[in-house]
Amino acid sequence: MKTKLLVAAMICLTTTSVMGSIASYKTWKRKALASLQAGSQIVNTGVGPVEYRISGKGPAVLIAHGTPGGYDQSFAFSKLLSMTERSRSNTMKHTFISLSRPGYLQTPLESGRTPAEQADLYASLLDELGIQQASIIGFSGGGPSALQFALRYPERCQKLAIISGVAQSYSEEELQAGWSPLQRWFSQFYSRLILFDPLLYAMLPFARLAPQAASEDLLRSVMMYSIRQQGYENDMEQFLALKPYPLAQIKASTFVLHGTADGEVPYADAELLASQIPNVQLVTIKNGGHQAFYTHARFAMPLLRNFLTQ
Repeated sequence: MKTKLLVAAMICLTTTSVMGSIASYKTWKRKALASLQAGSQIVNTGVGPVEYRISGKGPAVLIAHGTPGGYDQSFAFSKLLSMTERSRSNTMKHTFISLSRPGYLQTPLESGRTPAEQADLYASLLDELGIQQASIIGFSGGGPSALQFALRYPERCQKLAIISGVAQSYSEEELQAGWSPLQRWFSQFYSRLILFDPLLYAMLPFARLAPQAASEDLLRSVMMYSIRQQGYENDMEQFLALKPYPLAQIKASTFVLHGTADGEVPYADAELLASQIPNVQLVTIKNGGHQAFYTHARFAMPLLRNFLTQ
């Protein structure tokens, strides 16, 4: 009888704990969505609406986020960069324009499906903001549109930075073809797991303990996949269809940072950029993964900051 009572009590406590966690997650999600909407602006440009957020003061820097992402991810990247950029007055030395690429958050996919169309959207956003020139940072899936901005608007692109960025035709299936069955299984399992918001929600308290700046913000920026899914699926289609870019025509000074052990975007993409862009600086992070810009932030971010301020 005592055993049955003990088991019943344990079940009751477990059920109460799970229900409490679910309620807590739902409350967090509702607040997070409201915060996302309140933290940005939407402007109707000549080619369509775009969502963005501006921070800091100084020369303009556009930030094209990864896959998946949104303006919140671009903003988190700007905070990571500003970790080493603040002056004695504690203000950022650049005006960071963090935007949501088409299909992500509140920027409709119709504003620009292809990297070229997204580059046109960036230029139109600058027009609306009254900014003639800007540098651009494209990291991960933001690489193609950043490259296109430099190619299509050489007179407006001051500097170009590609961080762990896609630079040529990309297919997850082809990338994984050379992996062992165990590696493929783990990658597929991880991909599904990382899109499970309740799990990521449970990880948020641990992200706050990380020594690097913006850890929690970067984790948040891949959550709520449903409002990022359209952009993600479009990115996968566009990356597969990428044709070789005339990289030798890029006039802007270019900074490329990539880890040699990047399992998501091959290091070969960085080598391609370094071999063809005329004025390029390649920073290689030996054994660095796809998040090398974050895991090696204290080394990488000052280099990027110096590049932007030279």
